[in-house]
Amino acid sequence: MTIRASGFTFLRNAVKLDYPAVESIRSVLPIVDEFIVNIGPSDDGTEDLVRSINDPKIKIIHSQWNPNLVQGGYIYAQQTNIALFNCMGKWAFYIQADEVVHDKDLPVLDELMKKCEDDDRIEGLALNELTFWGDYNTIINVYPWRYGHRCWIVKPHKFVLSRGDASGFTVHPKYKERGRRIRVVDSGARVFHYSFIKPLSALAEKYKTVFNYWSDQLEKKQAEELTRSYYKSWFPRQFIGRYEGNHPSVMQKRIEQYPIKLDLNSPEWRTKLSWYERKKLIQTWLIRRLGDQWFTQSYKLVRI
Repeated sequence: MTIRASGFTFLRNAVKLDYPAVESIRSVLPIVDEFIVNIGPSDDGTEDLVRSINDPKIKIIHSQWNPNLVQGGYIYAQQTNIALFNCMGKWAFYIQADEVVHDKDLPVLDELMKKCEDDDRIEGLALNELTFWGDYNTIINVYPWRYGHRCWIVKPHKFVLSRGDASGFTVHPKYKERGRRIRVVDSGARVFHYSFIKPLSALAEKYKTVFNYWSDQLEKKQAEELTRSYYKSWFPRQFIGRYEGNHPSVMQKRIEQYPIKLDLNSPEWRTKLSWYERKKLIQTWLIRRLGDQWFTQSYKLVRI
């Protein structure tokens, strides 16, 4: 069988960390011919969870996680690349375990992959990120959590590698070279980021695990404060907005069962802004008018 498009992700302890991994994988399955799931050492039934999807497109591989790789979240890029290297398609669609693609956007992405398949100017497709905060009706309205792009669909045969903490991709025509920005088309499609929709106990467990792979003490301190604080104090009220749209259909059951609802009119919201937060609001205002291509070094937009 000719494989035109692959999907890929990596997982570890997805059950314990309450990731919507099943919904994430299912959201991409309709437009790929195979889906590679790289499963790291897990003790919570993660592999059984993936197998419960019961789709012949899914191919499970296993990997080890190096306990000495604790700089900057680089192990996430390593595990992403292990999955990517197993993709056989001309395109490879990356999705992280806390992200879901809207079913209404799948035809757009499928058509763009067909249109750009033989265009050597284009090495990837970018999606618009929507990041939710606390519940499914509340969104973070500042860059990069909104109005930014994620290059999640790439041409693996163009020497593409995941970089940093798996937040993007670079192109390495010669493997030992530093690499350059990937050339992408803005698809207009959305990726729904649900990382912060958890009860605080589950959020605490997530950050306890995640920051084992970061050496930055400031990041660790921020994570500890996040798990101890309430949703209304971490981001200021000026960063938060009400989401009026709908969600991917695969998320419907999870949304119905979620117990937390944030009150945006509550006086408990923090409103005092730091200088950093003021800069974020100004940056967001500029990006909404100019686009984020002037503010990112991770990709170069190509117009078709």
